[in-house]
Amino acid sequence: MDESRKQNKKQSPHERDQVPVEPPSEDVGDPDEALQRERDELFERLQRVSADYANYIKRSTQNLSDGIEFAKGDLFKQLIPVLDHFDNALEVKPSNDDAKALHNGVEIVRDELLKVLQMAGVKKIDAKVGDVFDPTIHEAMLHQPAKGVKPNHVSMVFSPGYRHGKRTLRPAKVAVAPEK
Repeated sequence: MDESRKQNKKQSPHERDQVPVEPPSEDVGDPDEALQRERDELFERLQRVSADYANYIKRSTQNLSDGIEFAKGDLFKQLIPVLDHFDNALEVKPSNDDAKALHNGVEIVRDELLKVLQMAGVKKIDAKVGDVFDPTIHEAMLHQPAKGVKPNHVSMVFSPGYRHGKRTLRPAKVAVAPEK
C-alpha cells in the first residue's frame, strides 16, 4: 500500500472530505491600510445591524399598539348589541309611573354606556335617508324604493353603525333605493 492510502485509512471519512482552505492570495500591502479597511467594514456592519435593530423596535412597538387597538375594537363590537337592546327597551312607551321610573333608569344606563364608549373613541355612524350608499359604513339589508330618494342612496335606516378609529365595528343597517 502506498503512503497516501495508509494516511486515508487513519483519517475519519469527514476529515478525508475536507479540502484545506488557503487564505486568499491578496497583496497585503501596508498593514495599516488593511486594518483601516477591516475597521471600515466592521463599522458598516455595525451601522447595518444598528439600523435593523432600530427598525425591529419600531415594528414591534407598532405591532403591539395595533394588537391592543384590535382587541379594544373586539370588546367594543361585543358591547354594541347591548346598546341595541337598551334602544329597543326605550322604544316602548311606559304606561304608568312605575314603568316611567324604570324607563328613566334604563335610559340613564344606556346613556352612560354610550358615553363610556365615546370616551374610548367609539363613534356612532349616523346614516340618514338620502345619504349616498357607502359599503364601508353601510350594510344594505334590502332594496327599497322611497319617494324623493335617488338610486343607490339610503332609503331607510334600520340601525346605526359604529366605528373605532379607522375600523368599522358594525356598519349601519340600511335599505338602498334600487336603480330604475
